[in-house]
Amino acid sequence: MKCPRRPVIPVSLLIVSLCAALAASAAVPPAGSTAAPLTLSDLDGNAFEPARVRDRPYLLIFGELYHKQTREACAEIERVLADQRFAGDGLAPVLIVAQRLSRLELKTQAESLGFAGIILHDPDRRAFADYRISVMPSVVVVGRDQKVIHSLPGLTPRFADILTDALLVGLGRLSAARFEETLRGGDGVALKEEQVRANRLTQLARQLARRGLDEMAEEKYSEALHLWPESVEARLGLGRLHLKRRRIADAESQFRAVLAASPDLVEATLGVAFVQTVRGGDELVEAERLVRGVLDRDASQPRAHYLLGLIHEQRNKMNEAAASYRRAAELLLERQVAE
Repeated sequence: MKCPRRPVIPVSLLIVSLCAALAASAAVPPAGSTAAPLTLSDLDGNAFEPARVRDRPYLLIFGELYHKQTREACAEIERVLADQRFAGDGLAPVLIVAQRLSRLELKTQAESLGFAGIILHDPDRRAFADYRISVMPSVVVVGRDQKVIHSLPGLTPRFADILTDALLVGLGRLSAARFEETLRGGDGVALKEEQVRANRLTQLARQLARRGLDEMAEEKYSEALHLWPESVEARLGLGRLHLKRRRIADAESQFRAVLAASPDLVEATLGVAFVQTVRGGDELVEAERLVRGVLDRDASQPRAHYLLGLIHEQRNKMNEAAASYRRAAELLLERQVAE
């Protein structure tokens, strides 16, 4: 009696599936957009009251308590808020974390951080989705009118300067025009003009990719990286395009470049795992290790469950694959209902 033949998943089908799963991320909200309401609880289980930040600018920090760059960003923010120009203004920093741990475990991590602001728990990643967060840490500065003043994805070299000026805009002590000069590098800081242009090119590339204009999108992502090689969003976008166009080695190169600077970034970690899944064979072991590492930190990641299903399917473990696919679908449905 012959053994049943192990099903072979076409590489092209894998790539299409993986790109669809990766496409869930988007940029942080643009300036002028309305800030989404926060319907979360703090680490004591108390519902967040919007009155705590009403009638004054505030800033939202999206990250995790264990995450090195998030902790560095929180320390930088506290230094910014200690500036005498903000004395008595009562500016409220709000840290939003999504890790699925008990409140006691989160409070223990928070104590080691020593963060003086408000900490909210977002285990279902509703706020992360509302604010389209794909980079940790990300900071969103919101004005009194509940409009976004500026968003900072990642801990950039001029993080403190830009954050300071964004808050001054929110307090009415700096004009929007002067803030734009700061963003363009009008204060003489090298490379800032290049960073602003790179961000705009990245936004254009993202729009082109959504319209299926992949060659043009790739060109704009590449231009952005030429101007600002540290752009996480451009590298992730280019990595997704390479996957879609079956350039596996190029995709891996972009995702690993992001991980070199941000080892805990979920999308880059899953990007590398996706590449290894496409290659299959012995690389499935490392792909599963990476995916399970993501799920150990946050079991509410639908893309990770979906990828785990693909890994199981490659190994002909159909029951486990079905369970992983089902969990991914459940999580996606829960997010759609919550939104």
